[in-house]
This record gives sequence, C-alpha cells and structure tokens, in this order.
Amino acid sequence: MIGLALALASGPKAEAHPHVWVDTVVTAIFSQGKVTSLREEWWFDEDFTVTALSDIRKTKGMSRVAIRPLTEGEIGQLRAQAFSNLANYAYFTHVWAAGKPIAVAREVTAFQARMDGARLAYSFTLPLAAPQDPRAGPLRIGVWDDSYYVDVGPAKGLAPQVEGDGSQGCAARIIDDKDHLLYFGAVTPKAMEIKC
Repeated sequence: MIGLALALASGPKAEAHPHVWVDTVVTAIFSQGKVTSLREEWWFDEDFTVTALSDIRKTKGMSRVAIRPLTEGEIGQLRAQAFSNLANYAYFTHVWAAGKPIAVAREVTAFQARMDGARLAYSFTLPLAAPQDPRAGPLRIGVWDDSYYVDVGPAKGLAPQVEGDGSQGCAARIIDDKDHLLYFGAVTPKAMEIKC
C-alpha cells in the first residue's frame, strides 16, 4: 500500500512522463453568490485501478478486482491509505481569483470511491479557505500534479459546471492555462475558468 500512496502523491520526479492518469470534472458550488467549494470527480486509468484494488483486495488481475462494487471497508481503506495523503498536495487542486492564489481546505467532505466500469472513481467536495466572488474577477481552477508524475486533466465529454445559490449568470469553461506551465514549461495544463 505504500507504493499506492507514493504513486498518487509523490514529490518532484526525474521522469519526463506520467505514471498515473486521472480524468476529472469539477463543479463549483455557490452559496450567496460566491464559490465556497468544489465538487470533484476523478476516474483513474485501468492499470492504477488494478494496482489499487489488488492492494486492497489482496488479489491480482482485473477480472478479480473489478467484478464487484467496493465495500464500505474498502472505501475506508482507500481513503486512509491512498487518498488522505493528498491533503499534503492540496488534492492537486489549484485556485486563483483575479490571478491571486487561493487556499483550499485540508479536509474534504462527502468522499466516496466506486467502480465505474473497469475504472476506480473518487468523488469528494473540497471547501475553499474563503468564499470567492467570480463577479469581482475570473476564478480559475486547475487540477494537476506539478511534478507531472500523475497526469490529471479534464474528462472528455464532461464539461465543468456551476451550481447553487447565486450561480445564475455564471459559466464555466475549460481553457489552456498558459500562466501555470508544468514540467519546466513543457506541458500546458487545462484549467476551469468561471466568469459571471
């Protein structure tokens, strides 16, 4: 299980390519006209899924690990042994309001893990340290690993969303974030931009 935690939340690496792939979709949650939290959905690649579930279930091979839903005990193990360490990396989530970095909370709420076909999926809600008003300037949210060891990017066919009290008139879109290049400038990450 130590290898699993390191695969998800490692420091900078010398390798020039990722070893874990994660597709994401982010929904910005509004309250009283301000973004207060982010609901994130993550889908892991099949190789990582096999590794993670083999560690949890003490089995080998996709046919044995992916044929049944996760139990509550397995979800608890995934959270404790793999997911919780991501707090040290802000859950790979980067937020800027009008170009200034915004902190996120150390603890998430509503964490769940499930099987989605042959892929392990996480969902959780990540509060912002302080509510942000996208009407005062664009709000940008990127989910990526700065070391590029884990390739995190928007899921194809799933658009970012806004919802909640005061989200009317606001829209989210995916942009190329040229202000925050990765891996020594070699990779332009995708980010969610909210404008009202």
